Amino acid sequence: MKKSLVALAALAVVGAASAQSTVTLYGVVDMAVSQLSDKNNTNATNTAGVATLGGLAAGGQSTKNGITSGILSRSRFGLKGTEDLGGGLKANFVLEYQVQPDEATTTMANRVGTVGLSGNFGALTVGRQYTPYHVVQAAMDLYGNLNDTPGYVVNAHNRARNSNSVQYASPSFGGFSAIAQVGAGSAAGAAETAVVGTLGQQADGKSFGLAGIYAAGPLVAGLAYDSVTNPGAQLSGFAPITGTTYIAGFGTTAATAIGTNADGTVKLGAAATDFSKEVKVWAAGASYDFTVVKASLAYSSLTDTKLVGNDVTSKGWNASIAAPFGAVTVLGNLGRANVQKDAGIDATITGFQLGANYALSKRTTAYALVGRDKLAAASFTGDFTRQTTAVGVRHTF
Repeated sequence: MKKSLVALAALAVVGAASAQSTVTLYGVVDMAVSQLSDKNNTNATNTAGVATLGGLAAGGQSTKNGITSGILSRSRFGLKGTEDLGGGLKANFVLEYQVQPDEATTTMANRVGTVGLSGNFGALTVGRQYTPYHVVQAAMDLYGNLNDTPGYVVNAHNRARNSNSVQYASPSFGGFSAIAQVGAGSAAGAAETAVVGTLGQQADGKSFGLAGIYAAGPLVAGLAYDSVTNPGAQLSGFAPITGTTYIAGFGTTAATAIGTNADGTVKLGAAATDFSKEVKVWAAGASYDFTVVKASLAYSSLTDTKLVGNDVTSKGWNASIAAPFGAVTVLGNLGRANVQKDAGIDATITGFQLGANYALSKRTTAYALVGRDKLAAASFTGDFTRQTTAVGVRHTF
């Protein structure tokens, strides 16, 4: 009897220790039948300073039909875990990878990879993680940041996640919380390489982000700021708005060394003309749940300071709604943005997204949607439109 009691006590201790550490496998598979249609309605005789829009000549139209993975949510799988260290302290990790289930091969892109500690003091994490700016921006987009779908015109900034970063997230104080993040650059710039020229030297991809959030009852409000030096790619202009570069000079260019200046610094070639020296963006927004409908309004302002060429600014607003009707939720976005470049380029983009999600179960959703935006500018006659329609199914596990 005594041995049996000892054995049961040992099993209880082992069971308690096991319960203190958990690992969860999770994922999303999202596939849709979709159509993407581009149309260039501009006048070829009046397109000064404007590149061939969307790869189409004036008056051209292009339509693509097919299967698209990850419109509502990127298809992915991941592991996340927590270990109770005692005294309210926990160790946490997340490893999440994006996949392309509609293709023969997949890239296994690293979406999130963090390890950290959390407790009454908040949470400290290190690795590749969501930026504070994205946390606020995504909270204001009630449609959930649709992928591969035009119509959302507030600066998404192409920086949903930040590699090689350290982040602190505070606990909530009466509904108020804050997030601060510092990044050392992307994997390609992990060695802290530098671009050197007459304008000085800065680490590639070094970034800083800050967000303040208030969430209490039906009200959520947020303010966020993000800054990145020498990002190595264009983070502004029209690319993050519609996925296509429209204006000449907004394309990705690198600061290429072509010699040495008299003072010994590196001489930069013409390719550096539109290279981004620093990109700063901030956003503010609020949402309110009226029970019958949830609504939000967000505003964003971005400044892309060039190393040599003309700076770019992008400002826009977006209104978002989500209205539940039983198992069906109707969702929509409506917005307007203005993009300017010093060289006389002043363009406006208007867009919308509209659709419905049908909850077949807690984990499976059928959806249908349409997204459209239109680009117009004083520098050319006519406009350029891009539209996507899709019908799909998303399953989470």
